[in-house]
Amino acid sequence: MKMRPPTWLPWLGPVLAAGAGALAGEYWLGGGFWVVLFAALICGFAPIIGYRVWKRLHHRS
Repeated sequence: MKMRPPTWLPWLGPVLAAGAGALAGEYWLGGGFWVVLFAALICGFAPIIGYRVWKRLHHRS
């Protein structure tokens, strides 16, 4: 039996984006605006993409 993806997983995106942006601004600010933006975008979309992949793999079997 495969586990279904949790329905709340995509909602972690904004929280992770804010956290990643804050950490990037605090520790990697040498890169400036673009480093913070890319970190927030990558970490914000990761749970959404992960949920979609997990859901697709779950439905495939």
